Amino acid sequence: MKSTVRVPRHGYAFVTITARDANGFVHHFDEIETPLASLREAVAVMQLQSTATEAAHDAARGA
Repeated sequence: MKSTVRVPRHGYAFVTITARDANGFVHHFDEIETPLASLREAVAVMQLQSTATEAAHDAARGA
């Protein structure tokens, strides 16, 4: 029996997000098909807003 593999459209990606909040709860978001540019932008925003990223920058600056 052949299995069917879904492939996103050209320039798009399938994305599934799982996140853990400060209380330890895990949140799963359904798979979506999104443009690669939107995916890159969303990840960039999350990285810029990440407290871990801020802490790493502070440590690198010697704060």
